[in-house]
Amino acid sequence: MGKAALIMVMGFSTALLMIGSNIVKVSNEAMDNYLHYYKSSMAHNIAASATNMSARTLWENTSYRGGFSNRAFSGGTMSSTVVAAGINTISIVTSAQFMGDSSTVSVILQPSSFSRFGYYSTIEGNIWWITGDTVWGPMHTQDNLRVSGSPAFMQKTTSLKSIIYYNGPPPKDNPRFLGGYESGVSVTVPSDLSQLQQAASEGGRVISGNDSVYIEFQSGGNVRWRRGADATWTTQSVASFGGSNGIVYAQGTNIHVSGTVDGRITIAAGGTTGSNTRGNIWIDNDITYAHDPRQVPSTDILGLVAENNILISKNDNNDKNDLYLDASCFSRSGGFTAEGYGSRGVEGRIHLLGGIQQYRRGAVGTFGSDGLSNGFLKDYQYDSRLLNDSPPFFPTTGNYEIVSWFE
Repeated sequence: MGKAALIMVMGFSTALLMIGSNIVKVSNEAMDNYLHYYKSSMAHNIAASATNMSARTLWENTSYRGGFSNRAFSGGTMSSTVVAAGINTISIVTSAQFMGDSSTVSVILQPSSFSRFGYYSTIEGNIWWITGDTVWGPMHTQDNLRVSGSPAFMQKTTSLKSIIYYNGPPPKDNPRFLGGYESGVSVTVPSDLSQLQQAASEGGRVISGNDSVYIEFQSGGNVRWRRGADATWTTQSVASFGGSNGIVYAQGTNIHVSGTVDGRITIAAGGTTGSNTRGNIWIDNDITYAHDPRQVPSTDILGLVAENNILISKNDNNDKNDLYLDASCFSRSGGFTAEGYGSRGVEGRIHLLGGIQQYRRGAVGTFGSDGLSNGFLKDYQYDSRLLNDSPPFFPTTGNYEIVSWFE
């Protein structure tokens, strides 16, 4: 009996010793894991903080290029570099050290383009968004946002000023902001189109002279154009017409555009601010993509940029017809409108795929108690590719947006 008890005691003691050893081992491993997690998390947080600090500096000064090295922060050190990474792209690379652990964050930014807006205006005027109106892309206005009834805004909507309700705040007027709404946001148009002019002179095409420029895109990747209504047409590929960077800039004249776009290009009309006789783009007929991005993968993209107005021409092509327009349309000091919209009679419908960004909200028609009295109805769809892509050298907001974040 005594011998059996001794064996039992020794067995329990051995088992307890083994359990105790395992407990100590597990505890040590748990502590090691905790320390590793703590150190790696701190290193990552410090690197992320360095990225945010550099991005903030870049936000306040878009020309900032530089960085810092081994700056003490939260018990560790951090370093950062901000450099140009290509045409219109900026790279921020940050690293951090904390108690022997390290972490790196790499971010690529690009200028935020006005083309990302499905709709933008500086001045709305006394025009109301009403029941039945739908804005499919991101929207911003520097003015008050005037609403009546329940218009729908499908993505993020912002304004510098506030919402003005025609009938009264909800539930009387009840706009639907499906992507959220924020006021107090300022996004201003550039002071001029000099960046586009410079880009055209460095790798695109500059067209000089006062004669109007006529551009007709053709399927198959070609375009024919001439300077002056009676001049001889020149036919070439879209790629050669737009040069190495895809920007065509005509200073001090008007541009007439139509056709089927097969390629990537921006057409810009420069002029004198406040002078409507120059710096306008006239849409003489349908402008469509050879490859509809709603149906097939497409790299076709068109930017129309005018110092003054973008106008739908009053001509036989557009008379009593629907107009199809695939483009992102930017008017720096004017608006998007239809020529003689208040007197041209009832036309068809504007089928837009892209976006409209304008200084002053323009009109394309007038309405009475029986509906459309003159001009066009609207069917505006947003080209979702414009959230992350833009026509070549399309005007930018002056700020940067993140296109990739790797850590």
